Amino acid sequence: MIAFVILAAIVMLGAVEWASRQDRFRHVHLTFRADMPLCEPGECVTLRYEVYNTSPFPILSSGLAVRFDESVQLLEDEDWCRRHVTRDFGGQRIDHHFYLLPYRRFKGKVRLTLKKRGIFELGQYYLQVGDLLGLDPEIRSGELGVRVVCTAQRAPEQELQTLGGYLGDVSVRRFLHEDPMMLIGYREYSGREPMKQISWMQSAKTGHLMVRQQDYTVDRNVTVLVNMEASQPHISERCLSLTRSVCEQLENAKIPYAMESNGDLRSLGEGLGQSHLHFILHRIGLSRLTGYTGFADLVERCARRPRVGCSYIVITPALSERGLAALKRLQACSDQEICVLYGDRRFNS
Repeated sequence: MIAFVILAAIVMLGAVEWASRQDRFRHVHLTFRADMPLCEPGECVTLRYEVYNTSPFPILSSGLAVRFDESVQLLEDEDWCRRHVTRDFGGQRIDHHFYLLPYRRFKGKVRLTLKKRGIFELGQYYLQVGDLLGLDPEIRSGELGVRVVCTAQRAPEQELQTLGGYLGDVSVRRFLHEDPMMLIGYREYSGREPMKQISWMQSAKTGHLMVRQQDYTVDRNVTVLVNMEASQPHISERCLSLTRSVCEQLENAKIPYAMESNGDLRSLGEGLGQSHLHFILHRIGLSRLTGYTGFADLVERCARRPRVGCSYIVITPALSERGLAALKRLQACSDQEICVLYGDRRFNS
């Protein structure tokens, strides 16, 4: 009788062992998620990962490894890195070993940062799943499927000294031509009108903020022109940093702005708000510093579509004689002095 019980137990264990080896990854689900799809160099991004066992059988031997290349820098403390990180000539790898009970999850996270601007597929994973007895582990690998765009760094404050006064002039002149006696209607509050324009009576009637729309001819706005003609890479990178900083300052000043470029930044119509800024930062991160046409062609495009009350901020590498002539043509299309910021620091001094 005892022998029969032992034999039955062995048979049952063998059956369960055999069942645990059949398509074992069908019941193991792996997910990765980054908390910030858009970041800047040096900013902390948290990558979270989770392994979920949907099988009625436990997984007594399992492991997860995630490999990053040299563009990723881990921000965890020394003790955590000593236990989980292996470094070699090609980058670094984090390792976890664990067991999973039926319908249980293993969760982990790692803090990291990206060293430079660009678009990054964060890394590769290696998932090991063992059988019931841990005798025959099987490994599956693949891409994390997590993409993070790293935009340009902000430009140093000293390179933006001329911008502060320029934006102050734009803000002051935005409503100079308003005629308070010529009321032509009401429209929704966009967040960039002065508080004095809010009509509290109309706001009470409609249930949301409304502003008076006076008959004025000039609503100041800015077009940021980014010249992406071929230049030294570090100068082109500074142009992208300047573009980011200029757009952020326009956003903070609540001045509507558009962006025009002659390269892979492309063009974006006038707007305001975090979604507008986010789209520009995303394009800056994706840029490969590719220019399609010359600066003169970019100016000609703007000259063909003159806009009343439009001011121009030009971000460019050093300009040739033809570029300087195009700049004079652009000045003729603007009723305010053009603000020029150079990617080459020598020209901003």
